[in-house]
Amino acid sequence: MENPVPAPAAPRGQLYLLGGVFALVLLLLAIGYFLFLRTDYAVLAQGLRPTDASAIVAELDKRGVPYRLRDGGATILVPEGQADATRVAIAGSDAAARGQIGFELFNKSDMGLTNFAQKINYQRALQGELVRTITAMEGVETARVHLALPEKALFRGDRVEPKAAVTVTMKPGQTADPARVAGIQQLVAAAVPDLPQSKVVVLDAAGHVISPAPVVESAPGAERPADIEERGAVENYYRARARGAVERQMPGVRFALRVLLFPNGAASAGGTGDGEPATVPAAGWTPSGDGAARNFRLRILFISETPINPEDQQVARGAIVQATGLNDQAGDSLSFEIGPIDQPVSAPPVAQPSYAAASAPAATAPVPAQVFAWPPIWLWIVAGIAMAAVLVWRFGGSRGRMSGEEQEAFAQRLRRQLNMTEEAGDAAA
Repeated sequence: MENPVPAPAAPRGQLYLLGGVFALVLLLLAIGYFLFLRTDYAVLAQGLRPTDASAIVAELDKRGVPYRLRDGGATILVPEGQADATRVAIAGSDAAARGQIGFELFNKSDMGLTNFAQKINYQRALQGELVRTITAMEGVETARVHLALPEKALFRGDRVEPKAAVTVTMKPGQTADPARVAGIQQLVAAAVPDLPQSKVVVLDAAGHVISPAPVVESAPGAERPADIEERGAVENYYRARARGAVERQMPGVRFALRVLLFPNGAASAGGTGDGEPATVPAAGWTPSGDGAARNFRLRILFISETPINPEDQQVARGAIVQATGLNDQAGDSLSFEIGPIDQPVSAPPVAQPSYAAASAPAATAPVPAQVFAWPPIWLWIVAGIAMAAVLVWRFGGSRGRMSGEEQEAFAQRLRRQLNMTEEAGDAAA
């Protein structure tokens, strides 16, 4: 039996040709995939904190959107075709809050909450909205806002101003300049009712205060509340003395007085006084004039509804100068103006008499004598009937029926009473 002859081996060139064709097909497939089938990813968010990235990833998983993470989870990528729609969806979801609760806390109202719980929710929502606004600023990485909102007191002395503390962490390479710190203070002060900017403290990530220290003492030319009250008390004192003096000299004249205090050395008191710094009495000064001299000037405005003649002006000026001690050389002034008077009017205005001639008193109108008037006739009739009823009850109820003589006597008394009533009615007519 003869052995079969082995087939001749394929040429090496054919093997190379098959390998090249296979490699070419793979290359074409790879190029087609990269050109037509590969999904490009675009950056959805970057520079995220772990907590922010976790909230966004949870939202993507809930929506079924594929994603990729880079830079240790700080950058999130989504398919390029879905990037815009996903970005809009994330912006409208809770993930955009970055863990901060804002005023969406009140989207679902709960009628069972107490007033205290509502106030706490409002404070939480306000703090969250402020954090969102601050973190949206360029260069700010994180922020925390703490508000101290006291209860509103009924009395002014028991009221406490609200306060706020803001902690800001800047991104690497960024610093919180004074202008940015002042802007954050104004933002928080404008968002919280009755919160002054000086009560907002801003701290950096290290816990250092970067906001300017609040001004404890008043700036030059500013008034403290105690100074304002003291100045108002002095103005009221001079106003009362001047009004009393004018009313004694010119009774019946309707007028109003305005007293203004100005420090010595300021602009002339003849101006309007707007913008001039106020002052308080010097230490040791007394209204009676004893002790230290007053360190302020007085400006008194005499306001009347109708013009006052020069003679009456001299009378009013003399009374005011004598009562308040006005001194033109010291800078005091007195002026007369025409304007509305903020006083209740109990009677229609009448012509103001002249008080220039103090020695000629006005004639007093005679007071008509009061005429006595009898009561009307019907009142006497009612009184007679009531008396008759009382007599009937007294004599008829206590001893039974009256005898003939008693009835005759009662009729005569009743007749006399009616005659008296008729005579009184005729006299009154």
